[in-house]
Amino acid sequence: MPAMRRVVVMIDLNWPLAHHFHVFAGIDRYARESGKWDYNINPHADLLLTGRRRGPAPDGILARATPSLVKSARAANVPVVNVWLNSRARGVPSVLHDAEESGRMAARHMLARGFRRFAYLGIARDRCSVLQLSGFRATLIEAGYDCNACWVSRYCSRDGLQWQRFQARLGAWIDAWTPPLGVFATHDLVGRYVVDACQQHGLNVPSDVALLGSFNEPMICNNPKPTLSSIDFGFEAIGYRAAKLLDQMMDGAKPPEWPILVPPADLVVRESSNLFAADDPVVSTALKYIADHVCSPIAVDDVARHAAVTRRTLARSFQKTLGKSIHQTITHLRLERVKRELLETKSALKSIAERCGYRDAIHLCKVFQREENMAPSAYRALRTTIAQGAEPETAKRAGKKKGREKAG
Repeated sequence: MPAMRRVVVMIDLNWPLAHHFHVFAGIDRYARESGKWDYNINPHADLLLTGRRRGPAPDGILARATPSLVKSARAANVPVVNVWLNSRARGVPSVLHDAEESGRMAARHMLARGFRRFAYLGIARDRCSVLQLSGFRATLIEAGYDCNACWVSRYCSRDGLQWQRFQARLGAWIDAWTPPLGVFATHDLVGRYVVDACQQHGLNVPSDVALLGSFNEPMICNNPKPTLSSIDFGFEAIGYRAAKLLDQMMDGAKPPEWPILVPPADLVVRESSNLFAADDPVVSTALKYIADHVCSPIAVDDVARHAAVTRRTLARSFQKTLGKSIHQTITHLRLERVKRELLETKSALKSIAERCGYRDAIHLCKVFQREENMAPSAYRALRTTIAQGAEPETAKRAGKKKGREKAG
């Protein structure tokens, strides 16, 4: 029986942030599956590599890598894999979330909702924010738009003075907005601060400001109202793939020349961006009605009746303002709700269909297949498999297999 490998995990689990624990969960799952790791958590793994250490050096290290750790590990010939985007260590093999792709994803989300004005709130000297803004802005420019960016300190809530400065800066930024607009915040907590500031300045989320955060921290996103839409980076997959890479390096494999970038797992739509933008007051009224009743069996005539116009007039207004039909809008919003139910619950398709305005599971499957080119069960299996760290092709095969199952 081969000797167990001594692996040290250097991740700060003191922070009450879900993504730290999800990275750790991915590492732990790989360790259990491999059956050949004896690992422990050590926030100061570099001390295990100094001349004063007690016992043998570890066989490998997974870390939010610091320059001192990487220097000591190289001297001791111990492989290290970094999982920290803001690491200042250079030349260390890394598995990281693709922040630039999250910016592109956010821009596509806002553009699809008809927004024509955009803003981005980032953290100064933060690599994730810089990359997010790059992807966000590039996608908007391709569509003929740009965004207004604001940068705030990472330590905006450290003390009362810093908080007052942050509030003043945020307030001045919001005063310059012309609603409706789509706002992308680099982190859910910062996004929650924006929601509060909007309310203080008389702006409603989402009817005046559609807001999207990132990292999908559940306690921050789901409480209080409105719930916060967010990009889920799939950090468990990052932890799993980092552990797999470390195992390969401990086997003697050459480390990759460039960081492995893991694309975001999903964009979870909640109340803060669950609305389309429209300068036309008739379309705006119709959109609010659709958003409020999307999970009821509403039809196009119901929407036109509420907007107090003819069906023909409303159809022309929708096409001119949003570039899509009323029916397409209802379908899009319903499917967003369906996707959220598929990912966040274990409910059967029959129950999801009832909650999301479909006649039955067969009707839901038919619409989902037409719009998404896969069955709901395949979508659930695909997203779950990717979130757990499987390679994309493996995930697709799992999704296709699940998609052949009957709806129920």
